[in-house]
Amino acid sequence: MELEKKLAELIERHGVPGAQLAVLDGDTVTEVAAGVLSLRTGTPTTTDALFLPGSIGKLYTATLVLMLVDERLVELDAPVRRYLTDFEVADRHARDTVTIRDLLCHTSGFDGDVFVDTGRGDDALRRYVDRIADLPQICPPGTVWSYSNSGYAVLGRVIEVITGVPFEEALRTRLFEALSLHHTVAFPEEAILHPAAVGHVPDPQNPSSLMVSTTWGLFRSCGPMGASIVASAGDVLEFVRLHLRDGLTAGGTRLLSADAVAAMQARQIDLVDDSVLGDGWGLGWILDRWGDVTVIGHDGNSIGQNAFMRVAPEHRFGFCLQTNTESALSLYRELAAWLFGERLGVGPRPDPEKLTSSVVADPARYVGTYERSGVRLEVAESEESSLVASFLVTRTGPDVEDMPPMVDLPLEPTAREDGFLLKLPIADTALLAAFFNPDEPGGRPTYVHFGGRAHRRID
Repeated sequence: MELEKKLAELIERHGVPGAQLAVLDGDTVTEVAAGVLSLRTGTPTTTDALFLPGSIGKLYTATLVLMLVDERLVELDAPVRRYLTDFEVADRHARDTVTIRDLLCHTSGFDGDVFVDTGRGDDALRRYVDRIADLPQICPPGTVWSYSNSGYAVLGRVIEVITGVPFEEALRTRLFEALSLHHTVAFPEEAILHPAAVGHVPDPQNPSSLMVSTTWGLFRSCGPMGASIVASAGDVLEFVRLHLRDGLTAGGTRLLSADAVAAMQARQIDLVDDSVLGDGWGLGWILDRWGDVTVIGHDGNSIGQNAFMRVAPEHRFGFCLQTNTESALSLYRELAAWLFGERLGVGPRPDPEKLTSSVVADPARYVGTYERSGVRLEVAESEESSLVASFLVTRTGPDVEDMPPMVDLPLEPTAREDGFLLKLPIADTALLAAFFNPDEPGGRPTYVHFGGRAHRRID
């Protein structure tokens, strides 16, 4: 089969141990697999194996929230404290004004990469929300898009309070069972009943080679961020098809209103960094245009696993790719260009064109320290008016264990104003670093957007 052959060629070329691909074309889903689930065991990847789709799971959380909106139990523009009366963050104004909509589209303004283990009990999310009471504000609510995992944990807790059941039970009864997702589970002890992929990360002793990650998944408190979803690529696409059928299951049962489906895909905010993910965000969905084709989707990273999903709703065409390696962005881009190019004549938007010279006209404009919770980014002037960036990860957690040094990495100027390409040693390709000032467009940058997160200038 051509699809299976192509996937095998791509994982070989990009050094990915194993991958699983499901392609939707009209009413047909084709599933293929290649490589191995684990370099340690050599077990072949199969189409029914379970991977960690990571943050693609945020769409499941968003769907549950919109179900509650349909039931008139939640209002999108209501403050979070209407439903969680004890909700706290460091900034009192943000605490009182952050809305459900803000959380869904990552405009809460509070930092969001907090991964803490609050136990395996049904109180894990309640305890997590208590733990983030001192979460700092990086910008005022509703002003800047900055990806927030913590925001989705808060949404998960809202779901628990409104439904009266643990988050995973709401997932199971309202989505897994309703959509007949037979290759989707919520806990590791359920996953071991299926063939399952393990993550692979660079070996600290030899970063050019991969090793099986020492941790399989994130904590129960991270479930609504995407950690609760363990699924095959085919099952992920079956969930996505709910949104392509205007909220109906394959059997015709309505789970979500057509208005809710449309609202989730409606643009809420434009992205500063419009090259890596998309150019806008909906209520959970990445929004983009590839040529003249509207594309929606989501990506996901777990520990040593990387997944991608993109669909063109008007054409009922798209795919879900799941891999068992830390970073597979270059594989995804090549696959997406081939699939969408063959079928629709379009492909992912390219990175801004890199300039031939690394000289920056005004280096002092960018030099400084930029920070978000757990990460500090230092931009410095190097030789001949070029720029370099250094990352210091100040937080702890299973997702940042054994990270290599990230010091004096070149910032390569691009044709995009205030845009530079930056490649981290933990990534397989460069990403855009976009400097900006939300209060004074074109003024001295007060933030840099990189990896989906806004980092605030502190000097």
